[in-house]
Amino acid sequence: MSLKGISISLQNALDVLAPCDCATAVSSHGEAELIELPNNAYDMIHSWAKHRQEEFKAGRRCVSQALAKVGSEDRIALPDADGLPNWPHGFLGSITHSLGIAMAVAAKKEKYSLIGLDLEKTNRLSESAARRVVHPLEVSFAGDNQVNASILFSLKEAFYKAQFPRSRELGNFRELALSVNLVEGTADIKEMNTRFDSELLHLSFAFKIVDDFVISLAWT
Repeated sequence: MSLKGISISLQNALDVLAPCDCATAVSSHGEAELIELPNNAYDMIHSWAKHRQEEFKAGRRCVSQALAKVGSEDRIALPDADGLPNWPHGFLGSITHSLGIAMAVAAKKEKYSLIGLDLEKTNRLSESAARRVVHPLEVSFAGDNQVNASILFSLKEAFYKAQFPRSRELGNFRELALSVNLVEGTADIKEMNTRFDSELLHLSFAFKIVDDFVISLAWT
């Protein structure tokens, strides 16, 4: 399937996954030239490698589209000192990238307080990386299955993306254990390190496999 075809399939899947009143967008790097960035953005990225510039522009194209759909007049979210997007006042969202594809989700803060989005390939996680991702309570689910381990990896990335803008706390994948329902495409927190805010126990999780990608969302 072409990159354009994959991005369409991913957009359809993300639209189904996203909770009510959220807006989404998906873009391939080839489409990224269609967005105009403010001058300070070009000043920031001009020294980057070309693939990083394309990734950045694709992500901001998605942000612009998602914010437009959710009703924001300000549609640019440039990164702060920690590299996180500065979402317009009254809005929040999340951006993710993987192998030429960018995605974004946006919502009003009156509807949601935290949201995290992640996109991963399901065939790239090595055995050594999987050992760093899988909690002892998840071993029976992950086993030697690369796809299942990749689902856990993506769901945990969505978790950390949801919580980091508020806490600025980096986390270890093994500080979180999830119970995954492959049939429903959902997950729940089994165990979480007590240093994280107890509010995170109320996060909802959803994921979907599309070709050899997995999309994951976490929100509350």
